[in-house]
Amino acid sequence: MNNQVKTYNLKKEGSKRSDSYMSKPQNEKRESLKKVKDKKNIIITAGPTNERLDAVMKITNMATGKLGSVIADEFLDNEEEGINELYYLSTKLARKPKILSSKLRLVQIESAKDLLEKMKMILEKQKIDAVIHSAAVGDYGGKYTITAGMLAKELANKLYRNELAKDELEKLILEILQKPDNVVSDEHKISSYEPDLMFKLDLTPKVIEMIKKTAPDTRLFGFKLLDGVSKEELIQVASKLREKNKAEYIIANDLANIHEGNHLAYFVGEDGVDYTCQNKEEIARVLRRLIF
Repeated sequence: MNNQVKTYNLKKEGSKRSDSYMSKPQNEKRESLKKVKDKKNIIITAGPTNERLDAVMKITNMATGKLGSVIADEFLDNEEEGINELYYLSTKLARKPKILSSKLRLVQIESAKDLLEKMKMILEKQKIDAVIHSAAVGDYGGKYTITAGMLAKELANKLYRNELAKDELEKLILEILQKPDNVVSDEHKISSYEPDLMFKLDLTPKVIEMIKKTAPDTRLFGFKLLDGVSKEELIQVASKLREKNKAEYIIANDLANIHEGNHLAYFVGEDGVDYTCQNKEEIARVLRRLIF
């Protein structure tokens, strides 16, 4: 694994870094250093992850990164002087902040594993004051690709004249399905004419579980999205997620309530719902007040 995270920043046009502090008296130097020390380092994750199936095909989701970009813009527009570095982790096509700033560090990620590794690297190299984990991390990634014909042939070869009890037969079939002897190579684009193509998926790593384990003092703001559930169930699931991952807040939302500029969300803390927001801009403002 590369031991560096590649970033690039968008600098405001006409902004210049001044080195005049080199000639300041010693006490002014210390005051300047104190101000820098008090500034916050923040990570925002946004958009989907892309889980590779072959050189061309990927599993992704409908997340765009809009919420993450709105949060980043809110911070940069109102709190830029209080920010040391703002890391924005997202896929190439996810939305980016509109506000240009020398404080912004764009980190391109691809898969859930890639996101986990790059965020962990940032958390280990410097003190991060807050992580806003709004990315829609894919739950599943591709493990192998196989055709129905290849799988049928292997099952026939291993089960033919093999007199096994039912539980032993189930165990053998499961072993074959979990790790067949032959699979379709995913190093290149799979043929467009391959009949009966099948993909085996595996769970991706849970990024949110890594954050407080790596940086216990970081303030964690996570998100939970469900679809078509009651408010009570949504709050209950978010509360369990907050407790499990030691988050300060889990922002709970229901896909059914996200449409046409509306984004109903609940900030679920230790004592239940502390804030209710009606749109992305309100979510961003509450986060800004909590962090700054």
